Amino acid sequence: MTGIIVALDGMTFNAAREGGALSTLSQAREKGMIWGIKINDMLYSGDVAKIMTSLRDEFKLGVMVDVKLHDIPSTMENSISKLVNSGANIVTIHCSSNYRPKNTGLLKYIAGVTALTSFTNLEIKWIYDKAHEEIVRAFSDIALMNNYEYIVGSVKDMTLIQDNPLKKICTGVRPAWYRERHDQVRISSIREALRLDADYVVIGRPITTAENLMDAITRIYKEMQ
Repeated sequence: MTGIIVALDGMTFNAAREGGALSTLSQAREKGMIWGIKINDMLYSGDVAKIMTSLRDEFKLGVMVDVKLHDIPSTMENSISKLVNSGANIVTIHCSSNYRPKNTGLLKYIAGVTALTSFTNLEIKWIYDKAHEEIVRAFSDIALMNNYEYIVGSVKDMTLIQDNPLKKICTGVRPAWYRERHDQVRISSIREALRLDADYVVIGRPITTAENLMDAITRIYKEMQ
């Protein structure tokens, strides 16, 4: 079954904790409705190790740390190791980094990012000097060659690489009742993600901006059945 990862972009740890969001998400996780959460800027809202440990031990959430690392190998190795040791289940890196960890035990935590869902085809061509389809396939090959556990991208990107056996995390996914695009260009419906047999879908604002988080999660969970 496809798991739901709730994106907590733009939310500080204290706000999520004191406002009750983390408790609600913990309850949803306990009920089997979500896998966990995706965080990025939340890491910069306090002590990283304490935040990660609390998410893991206090709230019992799966944690995808969406830092999209792209640096020299030693820096990436150190960063990934620290995040994993603090409780991260998944850590994102850019496939274009062609990172190969010396510690192969880290591979099961690595998710390779293909093309950002905010990029237009023109921007991809301008940055990489290749067509969108070419760059997604090339990055997919890098992730597979390096034995990453996951590959990350839009549903439309994933349709280009369906034969890649890595676990697929689809971003830019919207429930049928949510019409806003925000800053994402390549968005898709939950139905499209399910047809692709995505392992996980990342859904943020349809849940985090809802008046009642649990109601929104329940509505999305039922749509996925």
